Amino acid sequence: MPKKYGLSRSEKLKSVVRTEKLFTKGKSFRVFPFSVYFRLSNDGELTQNQFLVSVGKHYFKHAVDRNRMKRLVREAYRKNKLPLYAVSEEKKVFFNIGFVYRLNVLSDYKTVETAVKNALQILSEKMEAFNA
Repeated sequence: MPKKYGLSRSEKLKSVVRTEKLFTKGKSFRVFPFSVYFRLSNDGELTQNQFLVSVGKHYFKHAVDRNRMKRLVREAYRKNKLPLYAVSEEKKVFFNIGFVYRLNVLSDYKTVETAVKNALQILSEKMEAFNA
């Protein structure tokens, strides 16, 4: 279990191979303004829970805006990840999750946090049903 409200380096999905598998073999769902991609595993393929955030240059031309959105999403995830980690430990299921921002205007923190909470709730329901 990672630090309670921290966001450690090991929680960030940085592997090119795992990222590619997340987007090709993973499943997805939409929670406005995100497309959420995820992979679940309990057979040893995934060894830890990791996530990534992507904001496309197509939506925001300036890096400052892309970085701000990524920062907001990371903060919302950091604050609301504990119930998801509890389900993960209980069910012995590891996950990779990717948030892809799909809107061309900057959202405020409240909107982003609500969307991330909803996405994490949906993901925990999917984990509950995984190999049930």
